[in-house]
Amino acid sequence: MVKLPDAFVNFKVVINNHLSIELLSMNDRISENTLKSFRAFVNKFILTDDKLFDTLISNFEYKKVARKELLLEASKTANKIFFLSEGFVRFYHTKNDGTEVTSDFYFAPGFITSFTSFIDQKPSIVNIQAMVKMDVLFIKYKDLMALYDNEHKVERLGRLLAEQVFITSEKHLLSFLNDTPQDRYLWLMKEYPEYVKNIPLHYLASYLGITAESLSRIRNRSVK
Repeated sequence: MVKLPDAFVNFKVVINNHLSIELLSMNDRISENTLKSFRAFVNKFILTDDKLFDTLISNFEYKKVARKELLLEASKTANKIFFLSEGFVRFYHTKNDGTEVTSDFYFAPGFITSFTSFIDQKPSIVNIQAMVKMDVLFIKYKDLMALYDNEHKVERLGRLLAEQVFITSEKHLLSFLNDTPQDRYLWLMKEYPEYVKNIPLHYLASYLGITAESLSRIRNRSVK
């Protein structure tokens, strides 16, 4: 069964040809869409039958995350991988003078963590912050390593996800080398318009590597 906080008093998962979930607590209900999103995303990399999916999901835990809550704090070791079925997060680090530098945003669905910290099991240099209120699933390092040992297809999933992270990182680097801040802003607006509207101006400007004033000018030009 999926591991849940003690507050949950009734839990039922049915995994057959149709996946449904009912999670009840005093006032909270996790949507069926969370598990559907999880399974659909995993199935992009490996096809899971009901038995394998049940084994996989039974190692995940559920958490409600508040807006601006840190999923990972710099200087602490990443011992969890999170699955986002909704919302988005910000990756940032803090310079010696206290200035926050936004290095990336990640938009659902998908798995997120500081992969360098997670793989090496050494302190992270980045913070990961929820930008909106959302529900997440997560798996701990030790549980994932045990799954890798026992389930070949899950180990393959891990390899394919790692390849995807590398590809995304390379594209991200090339974009910063070859594209203008305006190009990157317009791409974000095209791909994630509703999310981008909710990103504070100074976070977005930091990510693009420009001042808030320059970003305002880009925004003004883009709406003309």
